[in-house]
Amino acid sequence: MLIDLTSIVCGGVIDNTVRGITRLTLRVAREKKEVQLSIPGDCLGDIAGCHVVFERKGSPPRAVSQQIQLYRYLHKLSKSKIPLIAGDMTFSRRQPSSLDTAHLSNMLSLEFFEGTEMRVLVEGEDFACSEISLPKWECTLAIENTQELLNMSALHDHVLANVANFRGPGLNMLGKDMPSCKWDTVLNRAEAYMAILPSVCHKYMTHCRGVIAEAFVLDQIEFLDNLATDAEHGYDLTLTHTWSGWQVTDFMNREDARRLRRAMRTRLFRAVAQLISVIREHITSHYERYRNNNEVEQILSVFAGLISHLLATIMLIHERSTGNEPIILRRAETIALRLRELTVHARECLPQQASGQFSKATQSILHELQNIVQ
Repeated sequence: MLIDLTSIVCGGVIDNTVRGITRLTLRVAREKKEVQLSIPGDCLGDIAGCHVVFERKGSPPRAVSQQIQLYRYLHKLSKSKIPLIAGDMTFSRRQPSSLDTAHLSNMLSLEFFEGTEMRVLVEGEDFACSEISLPKWECTLAIENTQELLNMSALHDHVLANVANFRGPGLNMLGKDMPSCKWDTVLNRAEAYMAILPSVCHKYMTHCRGVIAEAFVLDQIEFLDNLATDAEHGYDLTLTHTWSGWQVTDFMNREDARRLRRAMRTRLFRAVAQLISVIREHITSHYERYRNNNEVEQILSVFAGLISHLLATIMLIHERSTGNEPIILRRAETIALRLRELTVHARECLPQQASGQFSKATQSILHELQNIVQ
């Protein structure tokens, strides 16, 4: 889980004057008492060994109700007995400026972990360094590289922990009426990686070896082996900052990925893709209209689960294993029932044109579902 404290932090102190320990003091909006944390590990080279005071430029953002949970977490964090682990802590993270995306700006970035499950961030260009001391110890290139590898390993462990604990809509909607199969777990694991992928890619988007960092953090051993082979043949990996081609099949073994690609080429899944297009055109592209609309959010959540169930069911059918027939039929019946319920739900909360196209696409799925289980 990612906890971004940026919106409630007004300023603070980063003290890495003692090697091996970073003492972090955070001053937060609407709170008189500062929060003090002691984190094993060092900052990156620009502020390693230094005592740094930072302040938010201007006033903090207006308080919103969601920030209450951040305040509660921060107070809980200061008393937690779960070990804290350093991530990248620097005042020179390079990222496109919010004012001019063609320009890269240096910004504060404080990353640390509570155990393996929680990743905590304070970062952005809204912070300025108001005071910095000379370093109390020398941070050599070797020391910085070692710390960066340790930080990368901490993020790798965080990713694995979150993948292991992830339960997407597909798993959450299993039950007596929707019996499980092994493909539910396979798809859930791949979905877990895809869910955490954007934050990993964002972190390494300007890193000189971002493609290597992403592959390591995402536990892509085969991909790293291929990169090593490219390097042996003289390919300069620093020319590729990041790999934008990650797909859900990258987070499966080869045979499972082959089965998924085959499932996605069926007429049934092509019908599902039509409904995805309808939802994208009439719902997700109109974010402001449906923001905080619980009825529409319920449609999206149920449909996300049904996509996983449909794919898992197709992959189960392709196994052609005796004994799967009762499970396949039960899953197909439940999918059909939920699709019909979604159609009724869509008529009640979507405009007529949108609900009409939703219903038409749903009927195509039901028709192809009936054909594939016969």
